[in-house]
Amino acid sequence: MKEKIFYVCAGCGYQSIRWLGKCPNCGEWNSFTEEFKTKQKYIPSKLITPKKIDEITDEQVIRTETGIGELDRVLGGGLVKGSLILLAGEPGVGKSTLLLSAAGKLAEKNKTVLYVSGEESLSQIKIRSKRLSISSSIYLLSTTEMPSIKESLNKMKPDLIIIDSIQAVFDPEVPTVIGSVTQIRENTNFFMNFAKKTDIPVILIGHITKEGLIAGPKIMEHIVDVVLYFEGDVRSNLRILRSTKNRFGSTTEIGVFSMEETGLKEIPEASSIFLLNFQKTLPGAVIFPAQEGTRTIFVEIQSLVTPTYYGIPKRSVIGPSFNRVSLVLAVLEKKLHFNFGTYDVYVNAGGGLKIEEPGCDLPIAISCVSSLKEIPPIEESIYMGEIALTGEIRPISQINLRLKEAERIGFKKAIVPKANLKEIKNCSLKIFSANWLKEVIEISLKI
Repeated sequence: MKEKIFYVCAGCGYQSIRWLGKCPNCGEWNSFTEEFKTKQKYIPSKLITPKKIDEITDEQVIRTETGIGELDRVLGGGLVKGSLILLAGEPGVGKSTLLLSAAGKLAEKNKTVLYVSGEESLSQIKIRSKRLSISSSIYLLSTTEMPSIKESLNKMKPDLIIIDSIQAVFDPEVPTVIGSVTQIRENTNFFMNFAKKTDIPVILIGHITKEGLIAGPKIMEHIVDVVLYFEGDVRSNLRILRSTKNRFGSTTEIGVFSMEETGLKEIPEASSIFLLNFQKTLPGAVIFPAQEGTRTIFVEIQSLVTPTYYGIPKRSVIGPSFNRVSLVLAVLEKKLHFNFGTYDVYVNAGGGLKIEEPGCDLPIAISCVSSLKEIPPIEESIYMGEIALTGEIRPISQINLRLKEAERIGFKKAIVPKANLKEIKNCSLKIFSANWLKEVIEISLKI
């Protein structure tokens, strides 16, 4: 066998026959590492012939509940047979704790779970299991070598396999260093083929880079069936589990946890977890009912508009999209003649929850104007609506779910787009509707 030297970008997997200072594909600098390619003789597998679609029988998707409701919610109802799942997150956020807890719940149901750790010893995992009060019979394997993992898989045939982490395992048959793009790609391919052939679900824990992306080749995210992100500030107890890819369910659901001394605690009633004293009306504070799948979560949009003492006004955003805040400020300046050009604007979502839906445009606008004019908005009210560049308020989705939950929490009033009025049913809240942003500002702030 003849070895050939080539270079691979650690950021995107781009290959080159020579070393390059800058990757022409992703633009990363000094990201190329030397790897070896060995020519091997191809041995074809058994002949597979194509089938007509009407010859294929329908198979119902069989799911296994993990016993952790918030995890099952994000997965779409539980683990699917033969699925390959990638769980990523920052160091210390609780990825291993979450999956070890799930393994314990499944073991209590007489399921065989193999937990492979390439980063911790068996005694370290045992100490954590005691802290989590896990007394079930989980099979542990502490190794980074793929041959040992493969041998254990062939002998055991477990009901669930957890690999912690995919960046730590090493296959000596792949002539590259541990953690390289080629190692991660080839090992992920093995677990994908193993899961599909045996119908055993496999969960891979993945590291992320300082930019917040999953370490390794981008193709890894295309190979797996489900990509989960576990988010949260390590200095805070709150943890959010969300899905960015799910072949078996929705990607809009989120799971909410609290990191306690005894492990992760589920928060199924998370609708008001980001609210503190919403009855108080303060300038710059507006309540927005964010919709995450089938769950409504109320978030306090906070704005602080203060005079700038430098040449260029500062814009700082935590939670909502920076581009959406810039768009809203531009509409306020152009269409309603509010001057933010000489003010610093700080926008924050209470609790740091990331908000991506356009329905938060209206709360952001009211919050900024409220802080600018030092006028509090309407008491016990919620705001929702997308703002067009013309100043028009566009309709949003799932408005009845938002209003129903707002009514349950104790809100009294709701400001909604006029186009959503015909959809509202059985709502006891006092509804204010408007077509234009100027109308909402007149209703809310009396300007």
